[in-house]
Amino acid sequence: MSEDVSPPVTYFRYCGEINTENLLRLAKKRCEELGIGKVIIASETGRSALKALKIFKESGIKMIVVTHYPGTTIGPKGEIPIGLMREEYAGVREKLLAEGVRIVQGTRPLVPPSRFNWNEATPEGILDKALEIFGAGTKIAIEVAIMATDASEVNPGEEVVSCGGTYKGLDTALVVKTCHSYSFFRDFEVREIIAKPRYRVIALPEYKFENWKGDVEQYYERLG
Repeated sequence: MSEDVSPPVTYFRYCGEINTENLLRLAKKRCEELGIGKVIIASETGRSALKALKIFKESGIKMIVVTHYPGTTIGPKGEIPIGLMREEYAGVREKLLAEGVRIVQGTRPLVPPSRFNWNEATPEGILDKALEIFGAGTKIAIEVAIMATDASEVNPGEEVVSCGGTYKGLDTALVVKTCHSYSFFRDFEVREIIAKPRYRVIALPEYKFENWKGDVEQYYERLG
């Protein structure tokens, strides 16, 4: 790699699930160009993880999937279960693990109990919202990289590609030098933006907002 690096950045017109496969191909390409051996994939239900598996399989790049703790999100037909450790996603977990994918579930460093003290701002809450200025996908890509490091799937100081998204799917990929959560301000680096949406979602629910596009219906279908 030359001393001066000027890779192209892809800016998507929309946030959300519509970008998932393109985003994953761009992430794989940059891993190969930089010789990066690990990619981190944020995945609440396993759908993005399964798409990533098809693209990264046999690439020699280790996949680390970081999932949400068991819960639900709201969609157009009601609640959508999230968190790969839920019983509904046992088949997805088995398939990923059989392919050597590592799965991490842990405490989200930007969503501790103090963030929900509605009467006053908390440091974590300020950081959470400040990162969203760059888009929800950027915030998630940073957060899952920290979670993977805290879980010892990534070494502190290691350079990895981390992928996050807005509401559902993936729309952001970063090259980051990661660290443990306690040393975030001292050691974490966003070294490259591979791709991100040009706009961000600023109104809820996300799937109704003009800057979010994707297939939400699939999240009500059972994964085989």
